Amino acid sequence: MKRLYTTLIFVCAICLNLWAVKKVTYPYAERDSTLYLDVYMPEDTLSEHPCFIYMFGGGFKSGTKSQPRDVVVFEQLCNHGIVCVAIDYRLGLKNYEGKVIDLLNRLEYSINIATEDLIDATNFIIGKAKELKINPKHIILSGSSAGAITSLQADFYLQNGNEYAKRLPEGFKFGGVIAFAGAVAKIKGAKVKYKNQPAPTFFIHGTKDKLVRYNKIDIFGRGMYGSNALAKQFSKNGWRHKIMRYKNFGHDVAIIGFRENVPAIVDFINQYVVSPKYNFSEDVMHSEPEVKEPLWNINALRLYEKDIKPQVTKDPVQLQRLR
Repeated sequence: MKRLYTTLIFVCAICLNLWAVKKVTYPYAERDSTLYLDVYMPEDTLSEHPCFIYMFGGGFKSGTKSQPRDVVVFEQLCNHGIVCVAIDYRLGLKNYEGKVIDLLNRLEYSINIATEDLIDATNFIIGKAKELKINPKHIILSGSSAGAITSLQADFYLQNGNEYAKRLPEGFKFGGVIAFAGAVAKIKGAKVKYKNQPAPTFFIHGTKDKLVRYNKIDIFGRGMYGSNALAKQFSKNGWRHKIMRYKNFGHDVAIIGFRENVPAIVDFINQYVVSPKYNFSEDVMHSEPEVKEPLWNINALRLYEKDIKPQVTKDPVQLQRLR
């Protein structure tokens, strides 16, 4: 009877795809302080899993790798056989207040040190791939807002031979990138153009995002190329990607896009990374008629002003999606 009971539990776990989740924390780099990463592992019977490396958002000035709303998503992804890694990284704009031209210099610095940390975290994971039951060919970068920028920047640097990316093993390629309200930074007047084919990428962005622009912005030869601008470049070159456009949403998509799209994330990882059966791309318009204006938004140039208050929806139902 005991054996039958154990067998039934095992069968139910397979049918429902529900497994226990194990969390392990590792130090992965020494900077001014030690940087840590959390690994969420499904305790299943698989010998290899795709690996989802996630970077929190917060404008390069705040945030944590263990926000409860993010941990819930990690656990859900684990139940689909995906190892999740949430990392600390240096916040170059923490406590920063300054003028626009100084902000641009500081933002460039912040993106670069965050990218350096992400690449070092990737190297650490590659080195522990066997122990963590990860397939190094299926490492997916992801993040929200600042984390999405960093994830896109890391693959952009890799495809363009940037010095930061040379820290990765020779011949290494990311399996994919999933960016929730992200962009690639245009630094010191350089063009945002990939020299080599980027990893399959899933862009999720609000069409009215003024913080990390949905299209692109250029100030003094520097700027950001958002999801719409990047998707156009991917389409022109026939590079595999998916874009989900949230009509009339703003930077709130950095939060709700991650929380509310677990099935789409899993499908992307399976179809574009693990078992890429088709050479296709997708363009999806997510529309909610009741949403006419962003649920949460702020102009990028005002983010670092003292005591700034962003526009937030007063609709209690919609507000709950941001918590």
